[in-house]
Amino acid sequence: MVLSRPSGRAMLLLSFSVCLVLALALAPTQSALAFGPVEYHLAGSIGGKLAVQMELHIDGEQVSGHYWYETTGTPLELAGTFTSGRMQLAERTGDGKATGSWDGAFNPLDPTWKGKWTSADGTKSFTFELAAVAEIVITEEMRMGFIEVHIAHPVFSGAAKHRGLQDVQMIVDNEVWEAAASIWGDPVDPASNDFEFEPDAPWWSWEHFSEVSVRYYSTSLISMMNEVYHFTGGAHGMTFHTSMNLKVDKNGATAFTIDQVFRKGTGWEKAISDYVIRDLKARGADWVVSGEVQDVPRKNMNRFTVSPAGIDLFFGPYEMGSYAQGTWVVLIPWSACKGLVDPSGPVAAIAKDALGK
Repeated sequence: MVLSRPSGRAMLLLSFSVCLVLALALAPTQSALAFGPVEYHLAGSIGGKLAVQMELHIDGEQVSGHYWYETTGTPLELAGTFTSGRMQLAERTGDGKATGSWDGAFNPLDPTWKGKWTSADGTKSFTFELAAVAEIVITEEMRMGFIEVHIAHPVFSGAAKHRGLQDVQMIVDNEVWEAAASIWGDPVDPASNDFEFEPDAPWWSWEHFSEVSVRYYSTSLISMMNEVYHFTGGAHGMTFHTSMNLKVDKNGATAFTIDQVFRKGTGWEKAISDYVIRDLKARGADWVVSGEVQDVPRKNMNRFTVSPAGIDLFFGPYEMGSYAQGTWVVLIPWSACKGLVDPSGPVAAIAKDALGK
């Protein structure tokens, strides 16, 4: 048998094929692109009865966050993994005690997370179902060349087809960007003459942080708090709070104030003030313990959120104690508000313990 010599073209193709095979074999293995970071607010139930709200942060395979039962409001910490389309989380109390675990398939394109919750000792197990009702979107930008702006706020699912959620989204968006503009005083004319431009000064770097957290989400009521931190030089920045409490239906969203939560003429202001002072004194708030703060003025009760657990009041640095003690939050359970809540008001549906229901 006589073999003919390969043509020049055949040799060229053979050489190219060998080089391609070698290149692919020697090329470094490239892992799949990581998912995230992304944050969600979820709402749903365990066993179809125990209503919960959850905040989750996913970054690649790592997951962290917390959740709380709506009727108690106390957060439980979450940590775990998201691999092969499955999320597995362990839950613990604030002091590290294991309380349970979550396990279920999760598809970021599907707003529903379903699976099984199991108690830490393994004696109890229930199915769960939670819906991702909002993505917590983080925006960072530089303004005026020296102001770093960081914003985290919810973008609600389904807003495009729901007039009420459209109103909620507009209120949230306006709040965070108006708060950002407030750092330079006048959003219409930010180039104020009140300041001398000193870019070489070590303090000439301002920061604005605005983080909107969802305390409670339902189809008829959404309660949120915007925590704002401004740094404009000096020893430290300052923290402020603005609440957004909204009744929602298919026709729109309406904000309500703390005055609308309670019945007029019931003395609710003193009852709430007394509860706050007792709570903060027991927890060691400096100025309450010293007696410098003995009551809560009505004007300082405007920063609040509501949930089936009760009403949360927020007090910033220097209100109830030193700057080092930070923000104080007092949860007043509805059971402590019996006879005070308006039965026809905006929170009647979630304040059953206050209404004897």
